[in-house]
Amino acid sequence: MTDGTFPTAKCLISKILDDFPIKTICAFFQKSWQYMDAYRKSLNARQAEFVMKKYKSHHRCGHAVMMSIGVLLN
Repeated sequence: MTDGTFPTAKCLISKILDDFPIKTICAFFQKSWQYMDAYRKSLNARQAEFVMKKYKSHHRCGHAVMMSIGVLLN
């Protein structure tokens, strides 16, 4: 396993990344970017979750989705 040192972590991370398909890693990072975009636009957690369910665009929250978020504003 691990002994808590950086060299061991470097060795383990390469082995772990080899076990995951690149498609899974890309999907994780794309979803992360989408959440960061929602939070950058001052959405709270509930609104960000709503936007993520409606997300159809790549790399940004679409204008139509942002306009429909008014139902969550109180």
